[in-house]
Amino acid sequence: MTPRYRAAIIACGHIARAHHLPAYRKISRVDFVAGADISPEIRANWESELGVPRMYADAVEMLEKEKPDVVSICCWPPLRPELTELAADAGVKLIVAEKPFAIDIAGADRMIAAAKRNGTLLIVGHQRRYHTRYSTAKELINAGAIGDVVQVSGLSGIPTRGGDMLTGGTHTIDAVRFLASDPPVDWVVGQIDRRDPGFTNAPVGLQQWEETGRRYGHHVETGAFGVIQFKNGVRGTIENGIMGRRAGWAALVYGTDGMIEIAPDQPSEGEPWVRAHIKGMAGWQVPEVIPNDPFQAEIEAALDVLEKGGQHPLDMYAAREVHLITMAIFESARRRARIDWPFEISESPLEAMIQAGEI
Repeated sequence: MTPRYRAAIIACGHIARAHHLPAYRKISRVDFVAGADISPEIRANWESELGVPRMYADAVEMLEKEKPDVVSICCWPPLRPELTELAADAGVKLIVAEKPFAIDIAGADRMIAAAKRNGTLLIVGHQRRYHTRYSTAKELINAGAIGDVVQVSGLSGIPTRGGDMLTGGTHTIDAVRFLASDPPVDWVVGQIDRRDPGFTNAPVGLQQWEETGRRYGHHVETGAFGVIQFKNGVRGTIENGIMGRRAGWAALVYGTDGMIEIAPDQPSEGEPWVRAHIKGMAGWQVPEVIPNDPFQAEIEAALDVLEKGGQHPLDMYAAREVHLITMAIFESARRRARIDWPFEISESPLEAMIQAGEI
């Protein structure tokens, strides 16, 4: 008999409503039972409009009464380590932590320690590698359609809108790692910009931007560029925020015998999800891509790991590596130097630069 899982969400804001809740409701072996949020308005809305059986003001009470097997943690990043520890210590089998994994490596390591001591599977929401446009591109790469991969460029953010590495750039890094076949890092170099490209005090994490320079409760930059040299010889580039060419997590993959273009989350009119110059074929080739729900796919893969064993590609160790690359881009900007691996740092170099008045 297929196991059934009780699922719940801690912090029921935009990302939880738009993606996590719908994903759980699409999975036949999951019963979504409850949510926890400090907002009375959100709790009332989830019960009345979304039909969630029970909502709680306190996550501790929810965990004690509902005993969920699976929990998504969708809070602002500074709270992520504490709530991950809370859920893991409560016996949750699978935690889906929103990105970024934390705001520094010290926070990430707290989360990992909590998962290890409780035998919890901890994954991070870098779900785009599960979108069929990315998996289709990876199938072409694995089949040798463009020869050997030379460079992968991850694109997110446009000069008039901005964006920051912790909010969205970690997605870009994970996508680049995926298309490069998840190799170990050799070195990283990067630069950042904190000029305001038009951010305003907006509801989605930017309520205090103009006063504090913070988003989701932590300091951010408005643009970043990074180069990642992988040990397998592939070079990755990251364009984010005001350094970016496109919004929505597009990518370019260059090979010795061809190239692949991957569209962003919302392609332009008539733009295919994937097109490729393939070795031995003339012109652009457009494989069929049927869009899916990558949140659903990521969670279903995690449930398979619970049932059958194995390793999830977005587990806490992969999440830590992405986070470390992010910190290396910040540290490279601070040192004005290349950051060689192995590299470890507990603090956020971005936060340290801001506190020191350097940027």
